[in-house]
Amino acid sequence: MRKKQSTTMGGPTARRAVGVALAAGFLTLAVAAPQPALALTADPTATTTKSVTTKSATTTESVTATTPGTATTATTAATATTVPSPVGTWSVTTQESDHPASTGTLFFYADHTLRLEAHPGPDGKPVFIGTGEWHSGYGGTLHYEFTHPLPGTRTGTAYVELDGVLTSSTGFSACGLTKRVYDDGGTETVTIVMTGTKTA
Repeated sequence: MRKKQSTTMGGPTARRAVGVALAAGFLTLAVAAPQPALALTADPTATTTKSVTTKSATTTESVTATTPGTATTATTAATATTVPSPVGTWSVTTQESDHPASTGTLFFYADHTLRLEAHPGPDGKPVFIGTGEWHSGYGGTLHYEFTHPLPGTRTGTAYVELDGVLTSSTGFSACGLTKRVYDDGGTETVTIVMTGTKTA
């Protein structure tokens, strides 16, 4: 008598078929599964600061790199150094070698002319007025010269030349020579020292 052929799924052939199908399904799932994304981090922003100093100004240059091959540049110029100017009104004290100290008002004008009102009298008016010119140089140096009439019984003209320096924006000191030429033909030269304080 022949044995009946089993139709159940538990046979070796059926089990192999199921195993192959399951393996194929897992392989498909593994291939189709999304891969983790790669995180790309840009280089941190780099900033470089460079300062360039000249005689009159300091320039600060900042270079900021955001990505390779790109940069932004910002330039800031500092305020230029300001050189003191004598232009204005000065209260001055003058000392000549053979006279006591005297006071006056000295005006330095922007057109490089000057005016000296000296020896105020009892009425407040100057005994004499001098006129001349001035020039400034490197480092606040100052040269000025003027003439004024000689007051008193021996009349004549004084020719004054001074060299000085602006010690600040409101102060200067200078020294030089005064040559006096008298109407009677006589001459003499004396030293002169002047200091000033700016009032306007």
